[in-house]
Amino acid sequence: MPRDVPSEPRSWLLERRCTLTQRQLALVFASLCVPSALVALAFLWQGYWYVLVYAVLEQAALAACLRHCARHRGDYDRIDISYGAIVVEQRRGRQCSARRLHRLTTRLLPPRRDSDPIQLQDHGEQIEIGRFLGAAQRRRLADELALCLGY
Repeated sequence: MPRDVPSEPRSWLLERRCTLTQRQLALVFASLCVPSALVALAFLWQGYWYVLVYAVLEQAALAACLRHCARHRGDYDRIDISYGAIVVEQRRGRQCSARRLHRLTTRLLPPRRDSDPIQLQDHGEQIEIGRFLGAAQRRRLADELALCLGY
């Protein structure tokens, strides 16, 4: 069965949902660390220095988590389908990649479970997309991609 050619190019931009700015992340860090540091300093004043060590470890773990959140705040998947090609551009942290797939030989592998991402496969190369979407949105994206690919 021949696949229908889309009448116009289609495009999707799937972004990670993060509503905190860099400044707000810094304020969250400060608002969580200042009380902890004050309690640790009060115990240090009483001679219990090891409480300060645990407070520093806690703050270092929090800083690592917030840094990871800030680094991946701008992650996205961009899918462009035109007459002859599918271009998938992805950003993960500081790494950007763009892959070009042939529209007629690309297979859509829908997710097996609701938590799995959608996969596009072309000549043995698989690309995962839709990781930032919820289960219902991922199913809707899979249906739209299947229509565009002529399934």
